[in-house]
Amino acid sequence: MSSGETETKQMQVISDAGSGRSFVVVFDDPAYSDFAKAIAAAIADRARAVVVQSDRITGDSWRDLSSALANLLVELRIKQGSFVGLAAGAALVQNLALENPKLVRTLVIVDASLRAHPSKFERVLDSVESRLPFGLPLRLGSKSFNIRAYAHRLRCPMLLVSTERASGFVTRELRDLGLVAPTAWYVALSDSDAQGSEASELADLVLTFHDTPAKCPQKNLKEAV
Repeated sequence: MSSGETETKQMQVISDAGSGRSFVVVFDDPAYSDFAKAIAAAIADRARAVVVQSDRITGDSWRDLSSALANLLVELRIKQGSFVGLAAGAALVQNLALENPKLVRTLVIVDASLRAHPSKFERVLDSVESRLPFGLPLRLGSKSFNIRAYAHRLRCPMLLVSTERASGFVTRELRDLGLVAPTAWYVALSDSDAQGSEASELADLVLTFHDTPAKCPQKNLKEAV
């Protein structure tokens, strides 16, 4: 294992570089590995950036993985940080904000649906739920974490971002979440053929969004970022 790369049960710290305020990038899908590293590399020039890969997030594993992430933050001596959840990794950082709000300064949610890795059945449920009040999910036959039920309790500033990787389904869910979460904003990254450029753009957004007031009273994206 290379220097700076450590493992814990269910969690792997891919990199930990830079100093100062802490930013933690969390993902479970290997397809996002290079993107996560590129984001962290851009952040590490100006702050501490940690990249964490979890085991696959499922309806059976998300609670244990959430606990593992919280324990890992203690090991890393992070008392408060800004978190970037890539795709399904959003479930872990959103749950962290719900259960340990003092740990989370801001959330940046990238290419994430309301559930982690939703099945076809769960997508049908989500389509039906979209016609119901946002805090009343059906959750029939699913043990998955679903932010729909808890969005009203997320009080930290939350930036919702879609990249070129995001499907139409994911983009719609991000937009829906942005409409109802108390302090959330939605943005789409500009088209880019270069992953490095996209990662750099996202890193700039993450760093700028960190300075958003913790209790931002107006959902005004121009003021927030």
